[in-house]
Amino acid sequence: LIDLPSRAVWPRRRRRHSLRAMEVDSRFFLGLGLSFLNCVLSSIGFTLQRKSQLLSESDHAPDVQRRSWVLWAVGVSLYISAAAPDVLAYTLVPQVVCVTVACFRLVVVTILAHIFLEERLQRREAVGMVACSLGTFLCLIYGPRIAELGAEMPAADFYHPQVWSYLGVCLLLLLLLLVVEHMECFKANNGLHYVTLPLATGLAFAMEKVFNTEIGFVRPPNTLSGIFREPLWLCMVASIGALGATDFYLNLRAAAKMPVQVFLPVSFTLATALQFFQSIAIFGEFAAMLPVQVVLSSSGALISLVGALLIQPPRFTLLGHEELKTEDPEEAGFPADASRPMTAPPAWTADCE
Repeated sequence: LIDLPSRAVWPRRRRRHSLRAMEVDSRFFLGLGLSFLNCVLSSIGFTLQRKSQLLSESDHAPDVQRRSWVLWAVGVSLYISAAAPDVLAYTLVPQVVCVTVACFRLVVVTILAHIFLEERLQRREAVGMVACSLGTFLCLIYGPRIAELGAEMPAADFYHPQVWSYLGVCLLLLLLLLVVEHMECFKANNGLHYVTLPLATGLAFAMEKVFNTEIGFVRPPNTLSGIFREPLWLCMVASIGALGATDFYLNLRAAAKMPVQVFLPVSFTLATALQFFQSIAIFGEFAAMLPVQVVLSSSGALISLVGALLIQPPRFTLLGHEELKTEDPEEAGFPADASRPMTAPPAWTADCE
């Protein structure tokens, strides 16, 4: 005879399945909420910084300059604080979801600039905003969930050789780019900065997000002594900090070496494209999805990136100009990520250098 489970077992299984589904959904919506919180905070912070710059340039009276400095301080504080929910979001939702929300940030920045900075909205930007919104919607509806990445797998199993190999190759390439960027024999060739700086910045940022995603699958130590017995979590935190500092340094260096209107869109595109690649090829976020879901979510991610570039395309005609004076305030920056704030007060900054 076949030993069938009792009737009481089926309700328990259904309850466990229902609880598991609720846990997955709550984890996803929490991560999504944190990602949008990062989007809102960084957008408001960037807008306040831009408002501060415009106010400082319009009137040099002491009281106006004080107001300008206060706006700058609040904007920078919001912009930097936006990094915390961004880090947490990457541990809760797949990379492709975080990346599309990062593209959607440009829509929020454009809307805020139009309302509060009275910047004109051009047709190209309107098309980009629609594309970004549509792409983000498709990716959020049909994109992967964290459960499809093996959320219950031990860290040792999730950290498969493919991830280590990818990180090793990327680290070697990043070191090579940094060496070339700082070698004396290449300093005479200013055009080399236009290649090495965006590549190195995009690579450092994408690598940081690999560790950021992986740390969500590693249980942190309960005690201080546990850090030394199982140092994986501490090493990943240190890697995130080191790569974040490298990204910040490269942004500062690029601001002095090449036009911001070229560097930020190009480095943003490279970092986003690398994260799409990591999402598909390294983490296998689409592996457990239906073909129609893969097509729709991949199309949404691509449409979001294209929309972001339509909102702020790279101005390659500015290459070779170390100092740029622009009459269009909307060309003054490209908020690629919350880890890249405008950190100089208005009175100390030059126009779009």
